[in-house]
Amino acid sequence: MTTEQKQTVWSATYDLLRALQLTTVFGNPGSTEQPFLKNFPGDFQYILGLQEATAVAMADGFAQATRRPALVNLHTSADTGNGMGNIMTAFLNKTPLIITAGQQTREMILCDPLLTNRDETMLPRPYVKWAYQPTRAQDVPGAIMRAYALALQPPAGPVNVSIPLDDWDQPALGRAVVRTVSTRFAPDGDRLREFAKRISASKKLALVYGQEIERSGGWDAGVALAEKLRAAVFHAPNTERLSFPEDHPLFQGMLPIAMGPLSDRLKGFDLAVVVGAPVFRYYPYIAGPVLPPGCELLQITNDPSDAGGALGPANRGWPGAFRVRVLTTAVSTWLAHWVEHQNWVLAVAGSNPAPPPSAANARSRL
Repeated sequence: MTTEQKQTVWSATYDLLRALQLTTVFGNPGSTEQPFLKNFPGDFQYILGLQEATAVAMADGFAQATRRPALVNLHTSADTGNGMGNIMTAFLNKTPLIITAGQQTREMILCDPLLTNRDETMLPRPYVKWAYQPTRAQDVPGAIMRAYALALQPPAGPVNVSIPLDDWDQPALGRAVVRTVSTRFAPDGDRLREFAKRISASKKLALVYGQEIERSGGWDAGVALAEKLRAAVFHAPNTERLSFPEDHPLFQGMLPIAMGPLSDRLKGFDLAVVVGAPVFRYYPYIAGPVLPPGCELLQITNDPSDAGGALGPANRGWPGAFRVRVLTTAVSTWLAHWVEHQNWVLAVAGSNPAPPPSAANARSRL
């Protein structure tokens, strides 16, 4: 660790990355990244990709496998552009990536020399949660700290920091401030009781599980919830992660990826509870109602975009009696809370929980 008297932006940033355990760097470097990579510390590891899209994809997989943010270093605007397809994929995967991109020296940015990123914060949008170029060199460590915090907050996702190449040798203000951030938030108690009452009153319940269950560590709680409720379980359409065992007696397959067929598949259910997925991720347009008549929908999500993205009553074929209610919360927290306190919330709803079925007869009970 460098003493404060000798701290440069370079040394302050590497000390920060070390404290955040961001010691594996993915990239395909160019000239605007050389000042960052010079004297590369021995306790860091650089994973070289032969093309920027490959570097971003490796970082995405690494972050998903380790359940930690990953650091990607790209070469100014050209290589950010080359990596955009997989930056978009990481955004849809809700993977926390801290992307740094080189920029021309501040002395020449005004005259647009070769390798200038002319609109550095707009280039990666809309597939980053935040994009920023520090106003002064001394703000680089703070910008990376802020990017790290934003990348982790639900819904997680990529962030982008553009850094002029002459910033690294500038004197720092001192050691970077290291902060910790929470990645979960608790359910709304009143909303939880409202959902409990509706679930308890359901005569035939469908659980629709999305990628956020597995991503947030809620697999076991999701299985326990389904077994306690003796409910049919579907995978959400076009989910990129499986969140329920496909050989389980309660599993009913993935819902169709088109509006009409999906609605047909849910006929006979009076309530669909969508957990950790949008409502719904369609692909082809096949006309039909969003849900069959007589079916209500509850959604549990940690993504405000998904919460607001469900199709509304103005859409053609929307059942007049349909209502959608959303509980925006950390998905795994909701699942664990429900499983732990189900006897209590069902008592509030005025119902008594039944024991889960055995594997042998669960399917027949559906």
